Amino acid sequence: MSEHVDYVVAIPARYASTRLAGKPLAQVGGEPMICQVCKKALASQALGVIACVDHEAVAAALAPLALENSRLRVCMTSQKPRSGTERIAEMLGLEHYPQDLILVNVQGDEPLITPEHIDTVASLIATKNADMSTLCSPITTVRDVFDPNCVKVVFNQDHFAQYFSRAPIPYERDNFMAGEVTELKFKHYRHIGIYGYRVRTILDYLQREPAELEQAESLEQLRLLHYGMSIAVAITERPPECGVDTAEDLARVNQILAAQS
Repeated sequence: MSEHVDYVVAIPARYASTRLAGKPLAQVGGEPMICQVCKKALASQALGVIACVDHEAVAAALAPLALENSRLRVCMTSQKPRSGTERIAEMLGLEHYPQDLILVNVQGDEPLITPEHIDTVASLIATKNADMSTLCSPITTVRDVFDPNCVKVVFNQDHFAQYFSRAPIPYERDNFMAGEVTELKFKHYRHIGIYGYRVRTILDYLQREPAELEQAESLEQLRLLHYGMSIAVAITERPPECGVDTAEDLARVNQILAAQS
């Protein structure tokens, strides 16, 4: 059971996805995906949930849910932000949250995230006194280790991240150089893109220049490591099945939900 802490969930959602047009409104389990994600967040222990959207149609889709639940609010942001973190930062310029408040960033395309995942991330940042917290899960297939869309993380004995990469890390030298890889000899972990941080950390992050490694890997969390900030990592044995980036992902998520019902 996660330690209870006071926190708010922020859900950034960009309408103009390049690989799936109008993604927040894609039908997941018979309703817009953004509604599914907000419901998962509302089932957590969060004090409140704020959806950071950039299109009136997405705000309209959320309006009935927000009327039903006073813990959900919708914040209209611009189309300028290039990442979920930037969208949350824009929201913070419109709202007035305390600098010390813990925010959990749940991406708007993660309809299979669970309330337990959200609570764990919030608790972790408080108990570890870290600048950021996140999750990972064990990788068991060779294919995923070599898949650049599967982000890997390595961490130290205290479960603070040392590096994130799209490349295979750790690199099993003797195994990977021997020819065709059929099994893994060491532990590998997939990063799950849910983040906990305090308001002040987000604002500090955006004041800093992007790091070269961040740009090389296209992984925004590497900016924090570059500037000496700490990222606490918890392992979950029950990771969310997948996020939604493509039409194929959307079909897979709907198959999973249909099987659960």
